[in-house]
Amino acid sequence: MSDPVISLRGLSKRFGPVWANREVDLDLFPGRVHALLGENGAGKSTLMSILAGRYGADKGTLMMHGQEVTFSSPAKALDHGIGMVYQRFMLIESMSVADNLALTVGKKYGRRGVDYEIRQTAEQYGLAVDPEKRIFELSMGERQRVEIIKLLMLDAEVLIFDEPTSVLTPPEVDALFVIIDRLRGEGKTIVLITHKLEEVLKLADDISIMRKGRLIISEPIDARQMSRQQLARLMVGRDVVLRVDKKEVALGETVLALDGFSGDSPSGGPSFNEVTFEIRKGEIFSIIGVAGNGQTGLVSAIAGLSRAGAGTITFDGTSYTAREWAMASAAEIAYVPEDRYQSGSIGSMSIAENFGLTRLQAYRSGLAGLLLDREKMAADGRRAIGEHNIKVESSEASAGSLSGGNLQKVILARELTRKAKLFIAEQPTQGLDISATEDIWQALLECREKAGVLLVTGDLKEVLSLSDRIGVIFNGRILEIIDAHDSDRVDRVGLLMAGVRS
Repeated sequence: MSDPVISLRGLSKRFGPVWANREVDLDLFPGRVHALLGENGAGKSTLMSILAGRYGADKGTLMMHGQEVTFSSPAKALDHGIGMVYQRFMLIESMSVADNLALTVGKKYGRRGVDYEIRQTAEQYGLAVDPEKRIFELSMGERQRVEIIKLLMLDAEVLIFDEPTSVLTPPEVDALFVIIDRLRGEGKTIVLITHKLEEVLKLADDISIMRKGRLIISEPIDARQMSRQQLARLMVGRDVVLRVDKKEVALGETVLALDGFSGDSPSGGPSFNEVTFEIRKGEIFSIIGVAGNGQTGLVSAIAGLSRAGAGTITFDGTSYTAREWAMASAAEIAYVPEDRYQSGSIGSMSIAENFGLTRLQAYRSGLAGLLLDREKMAADGRRAIGEHNIKVESSEASAGSLSGGNLQKVILARELTRKAKLFIAEQPTQGLDISATEDIWQALLECREKAGVLLVTGDLKEVLSLSDRIGVIFNGRILEIIDAHDSDRVDRVGLLMAGVRS
């Protein structure tokens, strides 16, 4: 094997009392895909963010081609050929692809040359994207391609992908793998941060596993010598099969019914049109589709966060026009939004305070209910931490200090305690490890015993594991509703997601 491109020695990083990384030694080699595995909060993203210049290390050294380097910013790391495609894309949605990239690469190519170089790079690597389109018009897969094109236009030698398939459809995943394989063939160093073990075994050359900020095995693992079960056991310290106990539940009354529901996305994205379906207590009704097919606006309107333009909605036996529903109380609807950082929580507030955000009525005290019972709020926060296995020092820790998986558990625990009649879960396990996914799946199945559940996701395995009925959305319309027990459901859902009717 050739000499390493990157060598980390004794790298450590602490956030307050918590060590995110501790004494990490790691070598990365050219022309190889190195997978970095671990549970949420294991320190994977922090370690790679140090390499990409987003954070500075507290201890240890970082060497590139045998020379010690330090990066004070992502721009400095990019100057050395190291770039990272984050799970949350660093793009300005109102601007075009070309204008976004001009902010980073314009100095190298000039504004007039940016369009040409985008098209050239896109053609060379099979990264089809229109430079004139605005970011909000793009699917998640297309946005990811923009980020990859940016790194390639800057001649990145080391490309780090943080949960790159969490927002992609199966065809987009296959296309990404072709691109990564091509980059590997050109001698690029690829780091893949992921929880999806099948992808690791399919794509990776070397595997490192982190637990509680440390590498649990000093030498990289040869991917050819590992099974999915062995990797899962090393990640979480126990056998994980990602299988849920789905009991039969008697159907109850209709909780939600939409009839001709139509409207636009509040962000200016794709609209939804003539949507009609119902959800009953005792079932999980799933909406699945490629990102950017109107599901974001639809969920926003159902949750009462935006106004639909037409149609009716019946909730718990009472019918509303689209306008009436936007002004109605949503007290009996629990909602886990897709964006756990911007919509689901406030990072500067404590876990206990976040736990009370949608439950303020339960904590009102004092004269005329103008005060909040913070002791009760903190007690409920501590209880949620214990019951949902949330890994954190205390309920007073800030939500922004949590890993994505632990923050998602806080939001889920908060909404589960509301005892709502309709529970909406939007991409609830996106970017989560297998252990956290297992916990959340079980919680959703238990929730369906007491409420109707609307699950919105692009994860086909999740839909097939949890759903009672499946609605496939394409171009803003529900093309077909499929019983989850139908023998041909897998093929039908896959075709419908691509807009192909039976």
